[in-house]
Amino acid sequence: MSSQPINAAGTYLLSRIPAGAPAKDFFQTYALGSSDLAALSAAATEDASRYAYSGVASFLGGVSSLHTRQFAWAVTKLYYSAFYVARAVLCRNGKIFFHAPKPAGGGHTQYEISAALGGMATSGGSPSTHKIVAARFKQIGYPSFMQSLVIDGSDPIAWLTDQREYWQYRAARFPDPNSPAVLDRIEIEKIQKHLAAYESDPTGVYLADPGHAVVALPFRLVAWSLSVNFLRGSAVITTEDLAYLSKMCLVGKQKMTAISKLL
Repeated sequence: MSSQPINAAGTYLLSRIPAGAPAKDFFQTYALGSSDLAALSAAATEDASRYAYSGVASFLGGVSSLHTRQFAWAVTKLYYSAFYVARAVLCRNGKIFFHAPKPAGGGHTQYEISAALGGMATSGGSPSTHKIVAARFKQIGYPSFMQSLVIDGSDPIAWLTDQREYWQYRAARFPDPNSPAVLDRIEIEKIQKHLAAYESDPTGVYLADPGHAVVALPFRLVAWSLSVNFLRGSAVITTEDLAYLSKMCLVGKQKMTAISKLL
């Protein structure tokens, strides 16, 4: 999988731009034809598997960082696991995001396109990829366990995003090796017990609890993603990729069977 682009759909769209033509001019008139749609849909399906894989790897990396008491990095990795699951959902629903270069090395413009006959790419001053992915994920429809979920008065993805942005951009210093308040109820030596409780939480008590949600929400999203986007048998996920994830499920002396059983 490592030799293939994670945004094959975007790569395909960029390949349609004639040599020397500005991307902005091309995408003003380009509309998806039937042959484009078939190729783009196939690429988006592959991307969905790649993003789902990255979601699992990021979650397991986040838990591993909890074990090594790298708490700020753990929050970031746990956020990214949810972000990648959202990207996978959007790909499965034919929502493609990609960046095209501006002339003379002037940066890139973000585009969005729906994989439908006649679909056209739009930019329209889109916000950051993270914000637009969160918005489109919510528009398409959260999984059932998130549809009425509120965490500390906020939308669940918005809340998780804020945790990541705080430690990446606003915190004066990292809390490491001390646990921040948002993780102070997580006992890493009991992570398997925590995941089992999150898995069997029909009313979302842990999901709505700010002391558990930074782990519980990504875990539920990753587990849900694996139930609808099977990695085993995917054309772009190898047995070596799956073996790597299985190895990552071992944290200290604990095997995270809540994840490994889904691989």
